[in-house]
Amino acid sequence: MNINYKNSAMLCAGVSCVVLFGILTGCAMMPPKSFLDPTRVGMFPLENREGGIRRVLTPREGPVGLANAVEPTLEDLVAIYEEYRLGPLDQIGIIVNDLIQAGIPYQVTLEINSTGYIRLPQVGLIKAVGMTDRELEQDIITRLQEAGLLPDPIVQVFITAKRHQFFSVIGSVSRPGSYNLVQPDTRLLDVLGIVGDIGPLSRRAYIVRRMEPGLPYEEETPMELPAEDEGLIIPPPDDDEDGFESTLFLRQGSGLQEPPPAERESPPDEQELEEIIAPRRPTSPPASQQAPEQGERRFAPLIFDPTTGTLKEAPTEQAPIRAEQPAEQAFEEPAERPEFDWEDVPEYELSQRVIEIDVVALKAGDPRYNIVIRSRDLVNIPVDTGVFYMMGEVARPGVYSFGGREITIKQAIATVGGFGRLAWPSRCEIIRREKGTDKQITIPVNLDHVFAGLEDDILLRDDDIVNVGTDIIAPFLFVIRNSFRFTYGFGFVYDRNFADKDAYYGQMNPESRKIAERQQQGLPF
Repeated sequence: MNINYKNSAMLCAGVSCVVLFGILTGCAMMPPKSFLDPTRVGMFPLENREGGIRRVLTPREGPVGLANAVEPTLEDLVAIYEEYRLGPLDQIGIIVNDLIQAGIPYQVTLEINSTGYIRLPQVGLIKAVGMTDRELEQDIITRLQEAGLLPDPIVQVFITAKRHQFFSVIGSVSRPGSYNLVQPDTRLLDVLGIVGDIGPLSRRAYIVRRMEPGLPYEEETPMELPAEDEGLIIPPPDDDEDGFESTLFLRQGSGLQEPPPAERESPPDEQELEEIIAPRRPTSPPASQQAPEQGERRFAPLIFDPTTGTLKEAPTEQAPIRAEQPAEQAFEEPAERPEFDWEDVPEYELSQRVIEIDVVALKAGDPRYNIVIRSRDLVNIPVDTGVFYMMGEVARPGVYSFGGREITIKQAIATVGGFGRLAWPSRCEIIRREKGTDKQITIPVNLDHVFAGLEDDILLRDDDIVNVGTDIIAPFLFVIRNSFRFTYGFGFVYDRNFADKDAYYGQMNPESRKIAERQQQGLPF
């Protein structure tokens, strides 16, 4: 009977060990996980297989790179040859024969003002913006003939400074800045030769191009100023509250003056003017007239309106009526401002176009990316400062740089030296920051399926955090797979996790160790 009980106990213990072993290793033995070690991931196919890479994980994510960037088109490879049209702040030289004095050419260098005009003596204002040098030359000839100044004028116009024919380069180059665009067929490789080579970590370049090369200028005719001998007469209002009419006569350089006596019927004397401008307060006001309260003006000041040419009285400010209120109600809370909604802001059409350039293909000789640089183009070569973070059960957690490359999550795991001993690849997450907001998105990822080819690889972005988790079964599997270590003699060492140090390497004799310690301390033998 004792033997039967003993055999039954041994049988139950064996079954319990098998069941426990099956529970602990059941999940790890299911494909695609490896036997007892879930950190050993991979596909290992017998033939070639093809997989994809996911660039976008959520619908709210935008494309990588600059917004609205497009590939180059055929029009970007064609140079445009046309005459230069003048713009604001351009400098031009003008020569007009016999303009001021007969037999002497009039020479002048002018700068087009911000509104697009230049000024010539005896001609006046001339709109030069948007014209070529030949068109401006013909316009000056026509004006001189129509004004009767010269019957057969000889005019020469030449451009001395082109302020609107340039391109700019920023980013990872040796010499960023603005440069004059001399040749219409200047291409991107020519620009790189001027500003220096691109940094080794930059793989993308962007050309920010204005959709309309010209600038919007006002078409309104400038205000003609009066001649030196003419005056600007501003008529008075029809009805004057004070009972008189007045006319202001403005002469250039002399300010406001009184009109001549012949131009008005009843000129006021000095006493009336003083009474109108600064009236005197009566010493004893009548009883029917109430005294003004404190803070109330008796006579409003006169204000001259240059647009209408009238004299107005400023609106009188009534003194606020102060009602007696309790102390706790003396200060009222200000009214709440209406909430601002970005959806109410009108949408404007894009005034620029962004062209994306593959720098590696450009340097390799791909003609599609060697586009023509237009006037006022901005060449932006971003400096690569992107990083991603690895944490959790990986061999070397920390911060890693992209190095100008596009790194997938497989490459990131290989960069950090693989998984840790307690890693559980099916439990992984990517923490991604949403651009323009203070929100973070946590995306679950099954790395076991990714490495096995059941799911597509994932492209990491700047500031991504990859967190590799573990499982409650991982420590037990780690202990089990390290319990036995085979030796050369086909023996084994039991329980490697908790074995003595002698099981791994030989130990120093205790007596020799004591002698070495005494020698280090300088003690005698």
